[in-house]
Amino acid sequence: MLKKLLLAATMLCLFVPALHAQTEDHPTWMSIHLGHNEYDGDLGNEMLEYEVDTDWSAGIGLHQYLSPSFDFDAILEYGYLDYKNQEDPNDVKAHNSFGTKYVNANLMLRYKLANGYIFSQNATLQPFLAAGVGVTPYFGGSDNIYENPTGPVNDIDSRIGLGIPLAAGFDISLSEKTKLFLKATYNRTFVDGFDGQAGSGASNIDGKSHDDFLVTSVGFKFNISPDPDADGDGIPDDEDRCPQTPGPEEFDGCPDTDGDGIPDIDDRCPEEPGEAEFDGCPDTDGDGIPDYEDECPEEPGEAEFNGCPDTDGDGIPDKDDNCPEEPGEAEFDGCPDTDGDGIPDYEDECPEEPGPASNNGCPQVDFDFEDVNFGFDQTNIEQQFESELNRLADELIDNTDLKATLRGHADRIGPAQYNLRLSQRRAESVKSYLEGQGVSGDRIFTEGLGESQPLIENANREERRQNRRVEIEVEQL
Repeated sequence: MLKKLLLAATMLCLFVPALHAQTEDHPTWMSIHLGHNEYDGDLGNEMLEYEVDTDWSAGIGLHQYLSPSFDFDAILEYGYLDYKNQEDPNDVKAHNSFGTKYVNANLMLRYKLANGYIFSQNATLQPFLAAGVGVTPYFGGSDNIYENPTGPVNDIDSRIGLGIPLAAGFDISLSEKTKLFLKATYNRTFVDGFDGQAGSGASNIDGKSHDDFLVTSVGFKFNISPDPDADGDGIPDDEDRCPQTPGPEEFDGCPDTDGDGIPDIDDRCPEEPGEAEFDGCPDTDGDGIPDYEDECPEEPGEAEFNGCPDTDGDGIPDKDDNCPEEPGEAEFDGCPDTDGDGIPDYEDECPEEPGPASNNGCPQVDFDFEDVNFGFDQTNIEQQFESELNRLADELIDNTDLKATLRGHADRIGPAQYNLRLSQRRAESVKSYLEGQGVSGDRIFTEGLGESQPLIENANREERRQNRRVEIEVEQL
């Protein structure tokens, strides 16, 4: 029967895709098994003779994970060990037989070959080797003796034997918490006589001072470890999306710090209540743009402006617009240039009239006026200069922010003091003409310089006329 079980278990391992290794997450296992005993002692050697059906055993075990390479095993086994020999009727010892029940307790250190160094920890087969210490009480008495009418009967004393168990085998996973295992344990004892033959010499067939036995077993392991729950929230780690942080079952063990119904593990803003459509983040201004993408999170705006408003609709968001309520141009930071002179209205002193920057955006006035010349010792305005003075008068009337300064000059003929007074009268003459054209006199200033600033030095008669002049200077008030 056991031979069939061993064959079936070996075939089963060929169809198992992968093994769930014993790990620190599932450290403690118990096992049950059935086995077959094989005697090796003074009367003979039954090793590997699986046909002997009467040598049975059964047991339980406790297995504790220590590291990826080592486990601790505690095995308790109860069994029956016997020997029948009637092959040679002329051999006295051939008629000797025995049978005894025993209890075997082994404490063993298991070395796992599937430890990540030799084989993968998830290998299909998990082979192992083990060694340890054991104790085996044997129960003697007449109930354990085969009656042998053709030979002597061996009386067996009850005794306790110490031993060293050596084991080899492999585990096969059936589920996450169930394994099938096959194992052979050779119990090398330090006791002789549990077969009724003690000592050496003629009565000791193998010449050894001890009796050994081999147990070949097949069984099942069951994990008895509580599922690990590192964060203590009552949800096992293998079902807990946040095994290191306690959380409710409704969120698969994850917390919801901000209470918005979105667990922190899925919440982009775990400390601020938000909406699922925004991965748990808020949209304070309700413009459909979450705050983390909204450059103006407290003002409703447009997506094209990253959530900021554009009050004047000029395509420049208010935060970048120096004139947010007046449509303007990007080059002027959102402010208008009404007259199109390239100077924004807030810098343009004449926003509705194009003008150069040199004149603060106001139209450029032609301030270049020709001098008014006079005859010798004369102050009257000659007709030929009236058109120029009329143009000056028009500019001063049209531009009330302008003023005119009139500087009179004389040639060097005559006394200097006379010439000084003459130059002043010439400037006053021009002023009177302009006032006659409608220019306010408070914007016309006069100054007589006499003969001190001639245009031409050492001039002749014709050239001296150029020195007899009134110069005109026009500028802003």
